[in-house]
Amino acid sequence: MDSVSRHRTPQEGRAHDPSKPPRAKSKKAVSGPFAKAPKKIKPVRESDPLALYLKQISRFPLLTVQDEQSIGEKIVVTRKTIKELETAFPEAERDEDYLRKRATLEALLMHYKNRMINANLRLVVSIAKNYQHRGLSLLDLIDEGNIGLIEAVERFDYTRGCRFSTYGTWWIRQAIIKSLADKGRVIRIPIHMLNTIKKCYFVSKQLTQDFGRDPSAEELADYLGFTVSKVKEIMKLSQETTSLDTTVDDDNVTRLSDLIKDETLEEPFELVFSMTLQETLRDVLSQLSEREMKIIQLRFGLTGEGPLTLEETGKLLGITRERVRQIQEKAIIKLRSLKQLTEYHDEG
Repeated sequence: MDSVSRHRTPQEGRAHDPSKPPRAKSKKAVSGPFAKAPKKIKPVRESDPLALYLKQISRFPLLTVQDEQSIGEKIVVTRKTIKELETAFPEAERDEDYLRKRATLEALLMHYKNRMINANLRLVVSIAKNYQHRGLSLLDLIDEGNIGLIEAVERFDYTRGCRFSTYGTWWIRQAIIKSLADKGRVIRIPIHMLNTIKKCYFVSKQLTQDFGRDPSAEELADYLGFTVSKVKEIMKLSQETTSLDTTVDDDNVTRLSDLIKDETLEEPFELVFSMTLQETLRDVLSQLSEREMKIIQLRFGLTGEGPLTLEETGKLLGITRERVRQIQEKAIIKLRSLKQLTEYHDEG
């Protein structure tokens, strides 16, 4: 055996398989103080529940507007069919045939609901992230938001022509906000006082702009219809908490005042309508008179404060509740005639 063959490396002595790509030459290892530690790729830990959850929900496809309308209609039809089945089978006559048909319909209804729920789980996560570091973990916030999502699916009316994400956002936020008020550290005052404090805050801010100074307790009491002692109590409570203008999310978008639930809003479709209308309104308000524009802004909450009631708006502007209603109606008639707002017209 010659000297060359005796010193061939294992690689040199191995026949090359043309079906396999050639091996890349390995770099010579550097030893000593200048050696770099090998890079470690961190896999998703099986023990990380949040990472696993995000991975799981990423599998569900999103829905188009047409998908939402179709599923919404199927939910309504299936519910109607279940009612008709109950009518056709009085309790005394509900045999195995009834139970089998009922179980099939219930399973179908659950399937449609789950499609809507699963497609919007990422929406819950995106909303929940805005309320982190307020006393609940992100997973807890997601759990609470999912409860709101389920409620939204139960109540969603596809015939109103509203995107589910817009409608669902209201219920998701309210569920998260309620959990923060109940369990978190954001609000330290009695829950029944929150809306009163918010109303007082908005009126105080508006009067400060009008007067060029902070309003007195007596002036606030006059505008709000409260006693002076109640206004002072409200002011004391609000001073003991963080400013209602303080932002509470990482993007500095959500204010503490946004976390206060309005208990009078039982059905959010009208609120959702106003939310989706706001962006369009901002573009067309310049075509109204100054007073009309102000009333629309206050009534729809376009200034970031409110929306205010007819009575509250009237007190701020020094006119009667009825006059506010008349001006608002006139302004809406003007807005309805604009091409930009035709999609918001009532049918029929």
